[in-house]
Amino acid sequence: MYKLLLVEDSALIRDVIVEMLHDCEHLAIENIATTSDEAINFLNTGEYDMVVLDIELAKGTGFDVVRHTQQQDFPFKTPDIVMLTNHGNSYYRNLARDMGVEYFFDKSLQFDECMEVIQQRAGVTN
Repeated sequence: MYKLLLVEDSALIRDVIVEMLHDCEHLAIENIATTSDEAINFLNTGEYDMVVLDIELAKGTGFDVVRHTQQQDFPFKTPDIVMLTNHGNSYYRNLARDMGVEYFFDKSLQFDECMEVIQQRAGVTN
């Protein structure tokens, strides 16, 4: 099973993501966090194949979470990182790329494409 951590503070967006991924048979949304601290706590206590995260959270940022997974003492293999954000401008896109984020999507323009990539990754690894 492909284990996913969803980090999103908007209940509406969370619900849409959960609904769109519900039928993906190889994917399990293991936990949902609304702050960077919650996400980091989840990442320290369990291994995930993927983290889907927003940049702007209720507290902290998605970049805080990405930095945490890149620390030398991170206890697990580094998960795939998917950023899904309303901040799709080149500054954030370049910052994410420079931090090694492989997947970066603008919520308003690339939402469906993002869901397809998540489903493809889950299917490929199982």
